[in-house]
Amino acid sequence: MSQGLQVNYVGGGRFDAPFYPTKPTPYIKGVRMEVIAGAPAAINMHTVDRESELISVAIACSRYDDKDNWDLAINGRLIVETVYTKELPEGLFFMVAHQLVPGDKIELRYKNESARAKSVWVNYQFLTD
Repeated sequence: MSQGLQVNYVGGGRFDAPFYPTKPTPYIKGVRMEVIAGAPAAINMHTVDRESELISVAIACSRYDDKDNWDLAINGRLIVETVYTKELPEGLFFMVAHQLVPGDKIELRYKNESARAKSVWVNYQFLTD
């Protein structure tokens, strides 16, 4: 008599999309934004060019000011709101893999509450085929 471990799987749990990614290959799109002194905001609009999953975003600034913050929207739906900048670059890993198709729009709004000039570097981190 052989002994073994029997594993049962219930679909629709934490191992299924969107909680678990379905694409195997990393792809990172980096952008640099110039924030002009006195401007209330700077916006980066990225148009997705391939089927992919957005899994995280990383952001860094040439200077950090206490009131500056940022939002992120996918196709107009806000998924990150009012995240304040810190003294170090920040990576935000999502709890789900956001499924994207060509033509989808990712909008990052950097709200320049300090009104100071700065550079902002953003990395959109995807998985793709």
